[in-house]
Amino acid sequence: MKTSFSGIFIGFISVGIGCFFLIGTWGAYLDYSRVQEYSGRASGQVTKKHLQTAADGVGNYYLDYWFAPAAGSKINASSDISKQQWETLQVNDNLEIRYDPSNPKRSIPMYGGSPSLIMAFFMLVLGAVFMAFGVSRFLTSFKKSKARV
Repeated sequence: MKTSFSGIFIGFISVGIGCFFLIGTWGAYLDYSRVQEYSGRASGQVTKKHLQTAADGVGNYYLDYWFAPAAGSKINASSDISKQQWETLQVNDNLEIRYDPSNPKRSIPMYGGSPSLIMAFFMLVLGAVFMAFGVSRFLTSFKKSKARV
């Protein structure tokens, strides 16, 4: 019986990456579920737009806004949004806000700021592919060698 240690190592790394993606899938799904339960709606106003860029030039788009929930005073908040929405909205524009009635400080803009179920599905597929590859590498690393006569 011949054992391939490099195959075992690659299998172990692939299974680890697969587990990382599957845990990320669960986290993305929990974020999606939490935001779907935000039943409060309020009108808000954009107070500031800002962009954070990394060294590689990729950026995150942020929007500062305020809103007044039905039973409370004015709340200032910030959220990341899509580039298209960031370019469309201007300071002092009105927008609709979703918030958690039990904790109004947990809020997002109605369109463009919520987590996507597509991202959770994408992470699930990547995790499954890495897991399948890792398990197959484990199995092929322990193959029987043919006896020579």
